[in-house]
Amino acid sequence: MQSHLDELVAAVQALMWLDFVDPSRIVGLGNSEGALHVLHYATSTQEVPVVGIGLAAPPGRPIQEVLLSQLALQVPGWAQLLPKVQEAAARYTAGEPMNPDLAPPESVKMLLASFEALANLPLARELWAESTRNSLRQVQIPTPVLIGGRDVQIDATADGDPLQEAAAGKANGVS
Repeated sequence: MQSHLDELVAAVQALMWLDFVDPSRIVGLGNSEGALHVLHYATSTQEVPVVGIGLAAPPGRPIQEVLLSQLALQVPGWAQLLPKVQEAAARYTAGEPMNPDLAPPESVKMLLASFEALANLPLARELWAESTRNSLRQVQIPTPVLIGGRDVQIDATADGDPLQEAAAGKANGVS
């Protein structure tokens, strides 16, 4: 996650030097996984703080839960695969290889294996258990949260309700 935050910091610093940008009025917008990175920026001490952030389709559950719910909607015979995928997910959460012991479909094996690809592994491990709701509780700037009712990846209820709970009672415009 740090490498993504570093990239965002560099982008904001580049923006602040543009003649037509007022550095005291920069806002961040993050979609899906990008919402996590914008939240990390907004909840950390930065040379150029953002004055607000917008979160579009942020995961309100850990990425692991989002992935399993997406698979449940898209993979035929999911009920039979679920116990094996949950076992693989538990191993991964514990820091071990997934080693999915699955029958077809091969697409599910490939998806799970992508989390262990060397190029993806550091970020994937951090992302696996992350949820926007944890960072959203720390936000002290205006933050509208948008989730479409027909979004196929992020569920308005399963993800939206935990985010509403995290924002409850905030007087700073988090909604």
